[in-house]
Amino acid sequence: MMKKRILVSLAAALTMLSAAANTLYTHEGTVKNSYNFLLYTPDSYSPGAENKMPLIVFLHGRSLSGTDLNRVRRYGSLSAIQYGRKINALVLAPQSPGEKWNPKKVNDLIDWTFANYEVDTNRVYVIGMSMGGYGTMDYVAAYPHRVTAAIAMCGGISNLNNAPKMASVPLWIIHGTDDKAVSVEKSDEVFRKLEETNKPHQTHYDRLDSVNHAMLARMFYLNETYEWLFAHTQKGKKNTIQPTFDVRKLLPAAYKGLRSNAVSMKVESGKPKAPAPAPGVEQKDSLTQTPATAAAPKDTTISAEEAKRIAAEKAAKEKAEKEAAEKLAAKKKAAAEAAAAKKKAAEEAKKKAELAKKKAAEEAAKKKAAEEARKKAEAAKWHVVKSGESQWSIANKHGITVEQLRKMNKLTDKSVIQPGQKLRVKY
Repeated sequence: MMKKRILVSLAAALTMLSAAANTLYTHEGTVKNSYNFLLYTPDSYSPGAENKMPLIVFLHGRSLSGTDLNRVRRYGSLSAIQYGRKINALVLAPQSPGEKWNPKKVNDLIDWTFANYEVDTNRVYVIGMSMGGYGTMDYVAAYPHRVTAAIAMCGGISNLNNAPKMASVPLWIIHGTDDKAVSVEKSDEVFRKLEETNKPHQTHYDRLDSVNHAMLARMFYLNETYEWLFAHTQKGKKNTIQPTFDVRKLLPAAYKGLRSNAVSMKVESGKPKAPAPAPGVEQKDSLTQTPATAAAPKDTTISAEEAKRIAAEKAAKEKAEKEAAEKLAAKKKAAAEAAAAKKKAAEEAKKKAELAKKKAAEEAAKKKAAEEARKKAEAAKWHVVKSGESQWSIANKHGITVEQLRKMNKLTDKSVIQPGQKLRVKY
């Protein structure tokens, strides 16, 4: 009998495992006055489960706009999943028909997702590129309380005056200086505006030299991109920006280990059937309340082994946070030391340049004095004859004999000297 029960339980478990699948739901006209969209659920998602999942909102660039939802899978988070990148989260990917992203319409889709799926509202992330980079910042500025963390690549913000509204959200702005599609100055303006407000903000800006527009699409395929997003949460502590990684270093290897169509994705129309709400439980859909499809309360008693596992996970998380904080502190210390070393080197270079300048001036003065002395010495070897002077008076004036004067100038006792004539008086 016991053997039969085990076999039945095993069969049930296998049935549940086989039913789980990566699923992509297509929605056209589902949310009135908003966008058509795709919604991805990983094989680990279970409707009605107590453990709710993070939500990633992917906002595409202008090239994926239109009315064909398949275009939204050409690059970005959904494409990364198809290539084999494991992203354990729900992914909401709307499609713009061609207009810039409207924060209200995007928010309506998030509201709908909260109401129909098991979403961890403390872990909502937005990521976008180009027009999607604009959409990301516009949404963060309009609904900062809803966003746990965001990444905006090669974009900007529609209204620069709204930039300070993003200050409370961990935001990573990335832009290349060689971007010909969207000037890096657009991101410069946003970051400058945040800095000028003189209020604390949670924005990190990577301004990458020699990086063009298309190159940053690789960010969607890096595992580190999603690890950075998931490192942020709004639950239980103040949400602060976590240490970023070296984008330039990792981009070249973004596709390493990935391959086209590596993951099978089941495509269905509409949304999966959600469990009915528990009797007597009010249906709610706000950010801080339980979604309308929440399952009935379950027994939360846990075993000693489960408690031990939870404690171990908590300890590991605290250790990781401590290590991240220490790493950030070490990074800041290294930056300060590098700045101090750079300043010292600049001061030493300045002193060296001033010393070299002084030495050069001294050498020039010395050379000039030597030249003047040479000229003076050369002039002293000659005498210009004046009216009334004779060979004898000139020789006597310079302390030489008449014979020496005559020899130096090839004169005789009969030679006649004239006023203005130059005579050598010294060898």
